[in-house]
Amino acid sequence: MSTWKNIKKSSIGWIKGYAQKVGGITNSTDSGHFTPQNSSYWIFVGVFFLCIAANRFFYNNPQNTKDLGKLTRQINKPMTEESREDLIYQRLNELLHDLENFEQMDRLKPFLPLRPEILDSVPSTVPLFREHYVLSSSYGNRHHPIHQVTRKHFGVDLAAEKDTPIYCTAAGRVAHIENNPNGHGLHVIISHAYGFSTLYGHMESVAVELGEALDAHDFVGTVGSTGISTGPHLHYEVIKDGNRINPAPSFNIKYEAYSNLKID
Repeated sequence: MSTWKNIKKSSIGWIKGYAQKVGGITNSTDSGHFTPQNSSYWIFVGVFFLCIAANRFFYNNPQNTKDLGKLTRQINKPMTEESREDLIYQRLNELLHDLENFEQMDRLKPFLPLRPEILDSVPSTVPLFREHYVLSSSYGNRHHPIHQVTRKHFGVDLAAEKDTPIYCTAAGRVAHIENNPNGHGLHVIISHAYGFSTLYGHMESVAVELGEALDAHDFVGTVGSTGISTGPHLHYEVIKDGNRINPAPSFNIKYEAYSNLKID
């Protein structure tokens, strides 16, 4: 029996014992003793059981999941390997939801090798095979090759041959397909977990359908030069909670996590 149950049992026993001391009377009209006929009796009983309910609520329902680390340290017995991994997975989920850009991934990287499968739901690879592309334009301010003005480039351009295969960088669902001749040309937007979306622009062909569910690394389509483009390349963007962020720091996340796996 737990300490809490012992306290509860002894407390109830104490109340019964107190009633017995005043004669065990339950139907007396004498309100001068600590009996059900005395209002103080019912106030005490009400407060007692209110304390029980409050204790069980706060003990069994931590309100802030970010305090799980603190609660874990309070556990007296050692955690099992399965419980430890579940706790790590839950904490990674929380951090990924709060993530604003990939520069903040550094605080997650020590834990990713413990649960690397979580990266299947996060843009964490290059959408082209490494030997198939050259980074031709980075994220940030640049001189636009067609408009001849300096403006912010909200993605990265990966120069590649026409019809080079493009792969989904995380599991998700196709949210948008459009052919815009005055912008990204034929392009696809895929929504992912944790508030992420990815955009694949200037495509030659699309191999997915609107609403289709995709696994990480599924084939999306091929590189082209549609829309406003000076040559075949993939314009790749990552959007987090509605903000376009620099995708370049995400290219090696999954590779590094699996490289650091501890294999017994």
